[in-house]
Amino acid sequence: MGLFACAHGRSPEPPPPPADDRAADADRLPAFDAARPKSAEPADVPFERYHVLLGDAPVRGPEDAKVTIVMFSDFECPFCRQGYEVLERIRQAYGDDVRVAYKAFPLDFHEHALAAAAAAESAREAGRFWAFFDAMFAQSEVTVETILAAARAAGLDPGRVRADMQARRGITRVARNLRQGRRLGVSSTPTFFVNGRMIKGAQPFDAMSALVEQEIALAKRWQAAGVPADGIYAHAIADGYRRVEYRKRKGPDPDGVYRVPLGDAPVLGPPDAPVTLVIFGDFECPFCVVGHEVVAQLAATYGEKLRIAYKHFPLPFHEHAILAARGALFAQAKGKFWPYYDAVYARRADLSVDALVEIARDLGLSPDAFRKALYDDGRDDRILRDIRQGMELGVSGTPAFFVNGRPIVGAQPPAAFILLIEEELSRAADLREAGVPPERLYDELTRRPLDEISADDEQR
Repeated sequence: MGLFACAHGRSPEPPPPPADDRAADADRLPAFDAARPKSAEPADVPFERYHVLLGDAPVRGPEDAKVTIVMFSDFECPFCRQGYEVLERIRQAYGDDVRVAYKAFPLDFHEHALAAAAAAESAREAGRFWAFFDAMFAQSEVTVETILAAARAAGLDPGRVRADMQARRGITRVARNLRQGRRLGVSSTPTFFVNGRMIKGAQPFDAMSALVEQEIALAKRWQAAGVPADGIYAHAIADGYRRVEYRKRKGPDPDGVYRVPLGDAPVLGPPDAPVTLVIFGDFECPFCVVGHEVVAQLAATYGEKLRIAYKHFPLPFHEHAILAARGALFAQAKGKFWPYYDAVYARRADLSVDALVEIARDLGLSPDAFRKALYDDGRDDRILRDIRQGMELGVSGTPAFFVNGRPIVGAQPPAAFILLIEEELSRAADLREAGVPPERLYDELTRRPLDEISADDEQR
């Protein structure tokens, strides 16, 4: 069942046609494998369902509601506004039979979505989440100004909310919501789970109402069979799918953590920085130019908290990429790698031998020695070692990044990096409290999988 949605990583488009049987539909798709417990589906819990843990999500409605609707949403998504309006009608129509839980799923192509999610976390800390939620969806556009206006309408101090947005407070919770959503197959907003039944896109009221009534009837049957009123949701999702996995994933798992030894890579930043960003780049790749600009923003934002390492991944169809990489090794040997790195990317992938030699001259390097190095394959083993390492990690194109071992593929906006960096700062702080010395953080963090929502905090 689907209508309209904003899709993750691309412009809004209608979702695929609905299917009555989601398991059969999923089996027809070659890319996905829905992983669920091996136990047979309980006879009294029909329909395909997902195991959507609430965790610490804000919830509106009683714990013993017969229907729990989890909404993965983006405040800047116009279809989420439509979904919100339908949910409000559902809440008015069904009262205490329905409760709603919110999960942030800001899309990377929405400029202010992450800021709005951060502001929502500020509102949550102040005990005013739902007032802010309502105020945000009452507006027709999302900008910094309208976010602060919504904060004011919700009874919050706009100055405090602005400060929390700038400090990126609560972003780790947003990152966890995104991971949970991706694990369940969420790729667009809004996505709803009605007692665990996935619904993609904004639905008309009649369609959502019919589903809610169906679930209320089931809940009454479960209660009559002995399921406690406050256990309806747990009963409904108990044997739901835990994860939707790619059968043939291209590239590294976006929620994986990989060991990426730095070796003899050039490094910028302190060795005890809590976050290490490894770049696999090609100096002649136009997308790497964009990535370089984003990394420069991150370096300015995080300062001594961020260490940057560079790995060579020249692509064979870029004429000057291998020459630029050899030039980088020459510059590194002379202590000039990072000025060279900035100067080459400043040419925005418009490279030639003469341009590279000119950069070397400007950096005070010997033009003749540098030109000779461009055609000397004696150090190519260093470059090939980086390429092999990247390929072993699933890298097939540039740029590719690893934030404390967590991959980001392609030229992504700053928000994609900020989500991971903030979560890694939190993970690093936990390890420091546990007694791990600063210089060991990178090694330890790249050995540890990401935390999931635990069984202890899954329900309320």
